[in-house]
Amino acid sequence: MRLSRGFICALIGVAMTLLAWYGPWAWPAWPAFTAIDVLFGHAGYAEYPYAVRAAILVGLIVLNVSFWGVIAFAASTILRWPARAS
Repeated sequence: MRLSRGFICALIGVAMTLLAWYGPWAWPAWPAFTAIDVLFGHAGYAEYPYAVRAAILVGLIVLNVSFWGVIAFAASTILRWPARAS
């Protein structure tokens, strides 16, 4: 049984998001940090009610996983392209 390329790329996105949460670096979370800066500026979203903050956090997780999954899918497509041409 083979895993699909899309599923593997989604797992890579989850792994990058977990690295952003538990790793010592901030760069894996830059898509979410950029979204926070663009949407909320320097104020952040701490003044919102708990349910709204939870929804924002889930949205940021989805954004981060999706971004890294798309990057992984694009990289795998580019790496497979020369093999298909021959």
